[in-house]
Amino acid sequence: MHRFVPFVLVFVFIITACENKESEKPKIIKISQKAPDPVKALQNKMASAVNKIKPSVVTILSKSGSGKTPIIFRFSDEIPPIENESLGSGFVLKKDDKYLYIVTNSHVIEKAKLITVRFSNNYKTEAKIVGKDAKSDIALLKVEISKEISGINPVKIGDPKRLKIGYFVISGGSPYNLGLSFTMGIVSALNRNLGISAYENYIQTDAAVNPGDSGGPLFNVDGEVVGMNTAIIQTGQGLSFALPINTVVEIADQLLKYGKVKRGWLGILVQELPAVIKKKYNLEYGVQVIKVFKGSPAYTAGIRSGDVVLSIKGKKISTPSELKYIVSRLKPEEKVVVELIRKGKKHKIEVKIKEVVDKK
Repeated sequence: MHRFVPFVLVFVFIITACENKESEKPKIIKISQKAPDPVKALQNKMASAVNKIKPSVVTILSKSGSGKTPIIFRFSDEIPPIENESLGSGFVLKKDDKYLYIVTNSHVIEKAKLITVRFSNNYKTEAKIVGKDAKSDIALLKVEISKEISGINPVKIGDPKRLKIGYFVISGGSPYNLGLSFTMGIVSALNRNLGISAYENYIQTDAAVNPGDSGGPLFNVDGEVVGMNTAIIQTGQGLSFALPINTVVEIADQLLKYGKVKRGWLGILVQELPAVIKKKYNLEYGVQVIKVFKGSPAYTAGIRSGDVVLSIKGKKISTPSELKYIVSRLKPEEKVVVELIRKGKKHKIEVKIKEVVDKK
């Protein structure tokens, strides 16, 4: 009897151990759902961005002068072919109780006698010029709100500073009056300078931009507008340029408020820093003043020919075009600090900016 009891205990222990091992085996969970396709997800996101922005993108036709216009540039037979017509695009930037405000390129409506805007629902109406600025190539139009366009809202504004080379972007417009079209590309370069205006911080992309797309939006995959299509190099391929949207908004705000752009004036001419000056003062950036206009803000503040300007308003300057761009963004009556070197010593001079007077 005593020999049988240990045997039974050992048998029970073995059975229990086997049961515990069975319970310790990992459970296999079958997943029936497939992992999401990243390509399809991106496609859907882009399609959503286009659908979001499409109602706010418009086709712009301006008539001026005389001469026969190719049929492809006409909206319909209602427009006499003897008129000279210019085709472009634009987008709704602002809205109030009475008007939709549309931005486009200034060259699209240059010398226009009649401006017609066509929306994505094919509704057409006449637009009035709020203001235009040839220097930045930006114009602001307004159209009276009717029931056909009462539900249209301004585009959502993105931040161009968050763009990186290689990011996807989408361009919208009306090429050759074929109707609204959208093309995709990537950001090819940032802060590109073409030497055609003071606003030389273009976003360069390889998204297709054709005649008629001028003034259309450049937007990201979230449907946020980051720029306005402005220029192309016709002899090249995949070379399109857009003004950053923050510049467009800034100019449009002034056009809405004043009907023109009030620009700051510093009153100096500069050149790139000579190599001998760079070496002498061990400088990596800066421009040299070669002329100060009498009576200018710079002259009044004490800036003199030969000074090396290092920064304005805390922004470093390496080239004359950079100085031109920074000064063009200054406001009349604004006080800014100019950091410079004179005879080897650094100075900080406060300058009160005046409004530039355009010569006509």
